Amino acid sequence: MKNGIKFNVCGLNFKYFVPFFAVVMLCTYLGVLPTAKVYSNDAGTYVATTFVATVAFLMCIGGLFFWLGNTIPIVNNYLGGACLLPLFGASLMNYLGLIPENLQNGCKVLMKTGFQDTYIALLLVGSVLVMDRKVLLNATARYLPTVIGSQVFALLFCVVGGVITGFGVKEALFNVGAPCMSGGSAGAMTTLPSLYSTLTGEDMTGLAGQFLCYASIANVLAVLFAAIGGAVTKKIPGMNGNGNILIKQDKIEAEDSVKGEKRPVTSPDYAALGGGIFMALTLYLAGELLAHIPVLDNIAGLAWTIILAIIIKCTGILPEEISYKCVYSMQFALKALLPMLIAGIGVCSLKITDLTSYFTPGALLVIVLGVLGAFIGAMLFGRLSGLYPYEAGVTAGLCCCNIGGSGDLAVLTAADRMDLLAFASISTRIGGALMVIWIGLLYPMFL
Repeated sequence: MKNGIKFNVCGLNFKYFVPFFAVVMLCTYLGVLPTAKVYSNDAGTYVATTFVATVAFLMCIGGLFFWLGNTIPIVNNYLGGACLLPLFGASLMNYLGLIPENLQNGCKVLMKTGFQDTYIALLLVGSVLVMDRKVLLNATARYLPTVIGSQVFALLFCVVGGVITGFGVKEALFNVGAPCMSGGSAGAMTTLPSLYSTLTGEDMTGLAGQFLCYASIANVLAVLFAAIGGAVTKKIPGMNGNGNILIKQDKIEAEDSVKGEKRPVTSPDYAALGGGIFMALTLYLAGELLAHIPVLDNIAGLAWTIILAIIIKCTGILPEEISYKCVYSMQFALKALLPMLIAGIGVCSLKITDLTSYFTPGALLVIVLGVLGAFIGAMLFGRLSGLYPYEAGVTAGLCCCNIGGSGDLAVLTAADRMDLLAFASISTRIGGALMVIWIGLLYPMFL
């Protein structure tokens, strides 16, 4: 491609992708996609495209929009374009009547019969087990209290915002604040809606678009606060470590304490990939099992799944070479399944005409207060834990309020603290998992 832009969709370059794309589009608009009759107690019998047709279509459009979102400047780094475009693009296609009814039905069957839960299981378990055990234990001892303190402040600031704006505590906490701190765009779009659906018994997947919008706004604010905070704290003694995060410990020691052992996150051993998928899905089921036990049923199944993964990693119950297989399955989900998942959500759960209702001054104020609360809370608790306030605020606070990996890079670039990426990764992965646990505990109190 010209101008140094590399075209790569579904693992194919432009000249190879186009003919495959053309076949899928021809089958779609000539009405020759394979279909099957589906019976529903609510809708009776209806016609839906088969798994093959639905997956091929979602991979095509999801992959194409995902590539565009990763390519467009500013949108890619600051607005979560890689996730925004497949979501909004697929929703717009549906609104314009470009997706036949039987294909819409096929998307609904796929999304509502476990595909989204499968993705969540692979993502959540892998995001914990990918952490080096030394890193996780060090985070638990010193850094994790800072993340927790940051989240407590963020939630409290959201409550204040809910009172000021008239949103109310429940709306401000769960529908505006929580999506901004749930582990990136995937947490906002998939994990939280699925958690809410489980807790309420109602289908809450339609909130995915709204949640992603709010997470994208939080991402921009996190970048701005990182830049402004750096300029302000440089003038205040003891507030800025100039790149060192641990007080009374030099930069090299600080880096070594979180690096741990480097391991590849992918494997050519497909049996290992299959083992990772099996273990992740089984841990998801184990979480659901615990959530149905009296006394333990106050914690949602997804939260239990995360807790089990943390226990496995910290205790070493499973040998590293066994548990690490779940990391391969996580990478498979992120690289192969994410674009089609987002497109499926766009088709089934997002009404493009509802977008204008998301961007309100009240919602913006709650998000501003939530991100500010995360920043301030991390600075305060970081200082108490022996961390420089600014570095703690950026990594433990602002990197909990963005769209994930690309959001971490944007925040750290604005802060000129790219050397602290390991800490930012802890915040995104473990911090996002912790937020799901927080929400799983708090949400039932408002039902």
